[in-house]
Amino acid sequence: MARMGDWFMMRQDSEPTDDSRQEGRALLQTVLPAEVLASLTAKAQTAERLQLLLELLSSAVGSKTYEAATRSFVTETATRLQCDRVSFGIVTNGRVEVTALSHSATFTRKTTLVGAIAGAMEEAFDQRQTVVVPPLPTTPTQIRRAHDELARQFNSVALCSVPLTDDGRVVGVLTLERGAEQSFDRGTLDVLEALAAVLGPILDLKRRDARWLGGKAWEALRGQVAKLVGSRHVGFKLAVLGLAGLMAFLFLATGLYRVTAKTVLEGSVQQAAVAPFQGYLETAPIRAGDVVQAGQILATLQDHDLKLERLRWQSQRDQLAKEYRQVMADRDAAKVEIKAAELAQAEAQLALASDKLSRTKITAPFAGVVVTGDWSQRLGTPIEEGQVLFEVAPLDGYRLVLQVDDRDIAAVKIGQTGTLLLSSLPEEEMPFTVMQLTPVSTAKEGRNYFRVEASFAKPPSERLRPAMEGVGKIAVNARSLVWIWTHEVVDWVRLKLWAWLP
Repeated sequence: MARMGDWFMMRQDSEPTDDSRQEGRALLQTVLPAEVLASLTAKAQTAERLQLLLELLSSAVGSKTYEAATRSFVTETATRLQCDRVSFGIVTNGRVEVTALSHSATFTRKTTLVGAIAGAMEEAFDQRQTVVVPPLPTTPTQIRRAHDELARQFNSVALCSVPLTDDGRVVGVLTLERGAEQSFDRGTLDVLEALAAVLGPILDLKRRDARWLGGKAWEALRGQVAKLVGSRHVGFKLAVLGLAGLMAFLFLATGLYRVTAKTVLEGSVQQAAVAPFQGYLETAPIRAGDVVQAGQILATLQDHDLKLERLRWQSQRDQLAKEYRQVMADRDAAKVEIKAAELAQAEAQLALASDKLSRTKITAPFAGVVVTGDWSQRLGTPIEEGQVLFEVAPLDGYRLVLQVDDRDIAAVKIGQTGTLLLSSLPEEEMPFTVMQLTPVSTAKEGRNYFRVEASFAKPPSERLRPAMEGVGKIAVNARSLVWIWTHEVVDWVRLKLWAWLP
């Protein structure tokens, strides 16, 4: 142990050389048991192989592009493993194509050398295993004809071709050549096979990322087709079969095409209650939404001024009647004619005042529901003659107004039937029939709509009220389900293309 300590103190300040390493090993053999020495040696070899593996992987991973990664990797492998030449080939359509040679930025693929290397690579690819020349004692029986031919033509003493795999498939082949009397041992093969298992997915991913979009799509399609025709991926096959069945059903199955439109309920007749003359509002007990009977008072106007006016004209009529009788007694024909005209005028004004007094009460024209009008909070408001105070619609007659989009109006015809669902009565379907198409569109919310009127096919429910809204669907004809669900998008694309193309 003292000798070992002295040797270590002498060597710790100097760089280790091959002689110093051999001297150190000899010294360890004299002081350590054989079992301990073998264990230390195995651990040192494992660490050295792991370091070599990481360095070779870093040469490939550190490059951004696929071409640069393969060139850097084969050159670094040739340098670290003391090879005359290292080649890499990619598997394409069942054939191996040489894509990188060590210490060569470019090369011609139609040379004899590249052809011989490709043949050796395909030999390893066909056998799906590492091919070594000269073979090791533990190497199974292999076909090495292409490797022997490569060694004979280009004086390569030792050859080794290792397939690179990714998910069970060979994606490339790595071929190493040595010209010196140094064959590939078991340790080197272990490193190469471990390297191939890790490097295969990395290089294949870089290759796929470097392709054009068309190439990526084609390979993805081929991969999916391979799943369909292969013996595995049963779940994928069932999913594709189900999707194909669904698409066939959608293209072959038909359904009822219906035009959907916002629908508003209106009364079949809608009558306005207007102010008969200018005045002031006295009472207004009724407002929108109330159900009224025929002749029921909706509102009243103040009659104080009208009563005074009637009293004034009544007094003036009595005075003129007295004067008329006096001139009649005097037998003055001219004055009789004048007083008769004045008396007729007074009676007309009196009749007008009486008529206005009889119309101070605004009544419902028929039984129904008040659609518009609420004056209960504006009593005493001045009212103009002819001003609409209320609108009344009957409860036993309705019409439907559908706002049909201009994209769908061509499919709507008079006589077609449909179904209505109101927002307030979503549980009750109400059939209707289209009665009238209005050839005038209305712009609303950035879209054009046509007014389509319809009537109920059967007596409406008693719960209906004017101004209710809902969704109506007009039945057109039977179409394929795919057309029903996609025709709006197809029409939009067709219109955009028509506007864009010259």
